[in-house]
Amino acid sequence: MRKHWSVLLAGGVLAGSALGLPGTAVAATATSPGGPTVTGWPTGCEYEKHRHGARARCAKSNGGHYRANVTCARMDGGGTVYREAVKWVSGGEWSAVFCPPMTQYLSAGITTKST
Repeated sequence: MRKHWSVLLAGGVLAGSALGLPGTAVAATATSPGGPTVTGWPTGCEYEKHRHGARARCAKSNGGHYRANVTCARMDGGGTVYREAVKWVSGGEWSAVFCPPMTQYLSAGITTKST
């Protein structure tokens, strides 16, 4: 019976390390002089069709990042393809992504994150 308890204890330790233990996280914020606390999400964002894909940009990054995304229709009738630009950008730069070959542009969009 002693062997069963050691196996149970070892399994509990492994499960705890695999699932993660509760911890703390600190969110990045900035305070404007005399104003409210501002979180790091981009603002003033726009996106549009660009050639055979899409492009996007945000006027202010506020410490966050963004990238363009596009939805394309397969010409063989096999549904849609969703793609995002590989690189996260900030600070007013254009982010661009294109539809793969044998697809048609359907819609453009933007993905944002606060870090």
